[in-house]
Amino acid sequence: MWLKPRGADEPVRWELEHAEGERSGLWAGPDTPLDEAEFVALDVETTGNSPFLVLEIGAERFRLSGPLSLFDTLVDCRAPINSYARKRHQIRREMLAGAPGFADARRAFLRFASGAALVEHSHDAFDTYLIGRGLKQPLEHPVLDTSALARLVLGLPSGQTPGLAAVVSALGVDANPAHAALSDAQATAAVFRELVRRAREQFGWRMLGDLLALQDRPAIDRSAIELPRRGAPGQRPGRSGRPPRERHRPPQESPTV
Repeated sequence: MWLKPRGADEPVRWELEHAEGERSGLWAGPDTPLDEAEFVALDVETTGNSPFLVLEIGAERFRLSGPLSLFDTLVDCRAPINSYARKRHQIRREMLAGAPGFADARRAFLRFASGAALVEHSHDAFDTYLIGRGLKQPLEHPVLDTSALARLVLGLPSGQTPGLAAVVSALGVDANPAHAALSDAQATAAVFRELVRRAREQFGWRMLGDLLALQDRPAIDRSAIELPRRGAPGQRPGRSGRPPRERHRPPQESPTV
């Protein structure tokens, strides 16, 4: 398998350090003790236009005790990149030469994330949705949202979704989210570890299920983002390449993905 990390001039050969599923022996689940669980913090960058194709996948595999390994690749989706999104994530078309297509990049990522709980900073599970889109079976991984934990630990109003950079600043963690998938994934991992460290005794968190019980994500109709958006090619997308508001509309005639 060949991947192309951001900044690499040429693709690099990628091999998983350990056989699939041998890292922690068992899949993470509600009964997994937090100190034994392995997590994968995930972030993706997209074209910024419907259907929001993935341009970059970054991830950090970690335990609460610290980082384990990293995953980083650009993705050649062969689609136009929205000009506003390009200014944010700085991914240009020429950077994608030699990068794997999405199917190969996702296959490598899923091997990397085998057995782990996924962690993202996204109240609407947008990143994990994009990774799982088109799979015959849903992702097996439990999914945790650091923005939900941040609201609880930092005492933020219900319904408020703090940005990743704001949470990094509030917690004072050593991280630098910069709209690049790997740096944002590393920041998400650092934020998650610090949030759990601060609050596990206060709230009695012992098992992964204690954190999963805090997740309160609304049902979202994503059918609208599967269709090309109207407007000029450079039309500004929503936050992090998400379509503004349209994912919260009442169900359309087209089926929910």
